[in-house]
Formats: sequence, C-alpha cells, structure tokens
Amino acid sequence: MIPDRVIEVLRGPAFLQVGTRDAELRPAHHFVVGAVVHDDRQTLTFFIPQARSARILSDLESNGRVAFSGGLISHEAYQLKGIYLSWRPASDDDLTFQEAYRAKLLAAACKAYPEEMARSLVLGIAYRPSVAITFRVEEVFLQTPGPGAGSKMV
Repeated sequence: MIPDRVIEVLRGPAFLQVGTRDAELRPAHHFVVGAVVHDDRQTLTFFIPQARSARILSDLESNGRVAFSGGLISHEAYQLKGIYLSWRPASDDDLTFQEAYRAKLLAAACKAYPEEMARSLVLGIAYRPSVAITFRVEEVFLQTPGPGAGSKMV
C-alpha cells in the first residue's frame, strides 16, 4: 500500500519522472506530467508525451519493470518500483488533469526559481498527445537527501 504522505506528494505539485531499462540494462527516462493513485492504493497511472513513449513502452512490454519518482521543490522525494500493467492513449479528461497539474507545478516552481526559468522547466515539455501508463507498486523508498535516503518504506 502506498503511504499517505507519498500519495500527497504525488498529487503535487511535484516533479515526477519514470525510468525503465532494456534487455541490455540501458536506462530510459522521461519527465511525467501528472499521476493518479488508484483507490486500491497499489496501482498508479502516470502520463508521458506520446512522442517520447516508444522506448518506455518497449521496455515495459519487454520486462515490465517500472521505477517512478516524485519530488517536491523542498527535495522531499520518494521512489516507487513496480510492475507494468497497461497503457492507453490519454483521454480528454486526462489532458485536462495534466493542464491543471502543470499549472500547480508552475505556481510552485515560480516560488523557488526566477519565473523565466520556472516556465521553461515546467512548460518546456510538450505533453500533447500523451499516453497513460498504469503499474502496480511493489516497493516504496524514501529518497529525500539525508540519513534515511534509500530506505525502504514498503
């Protein structure tokens, strides 16, 4: 089960990323534009641009391993590892969700960075059209810098 605090962080505004690997252990990475923790608190759906999804989806179809991370501007961060379940094209509701997520993230980033930098960081990633990828979380790790970094939470 994904802990309450981790769900709160993933709802944002947090910087979200996904990582995968191929059969030769070569990593792939992309920034994520929003994530939804399902009611079972074990599955999560996240959104990445379709234009950048081919390698991520190929890795997931091949080995099913997902590494997903979320971090706040304060550097509080968590990593979730799990097993790929499915993907689908993002719906209109998903795109609306992503727009709202980007707006929240931009507002938070503008408090920590000069506006021009924040805009480039948050709005510089094309996210339309996008795909929704769902995975089952098996492990959760604390990634906040400090003495507990890397410790397994679940």
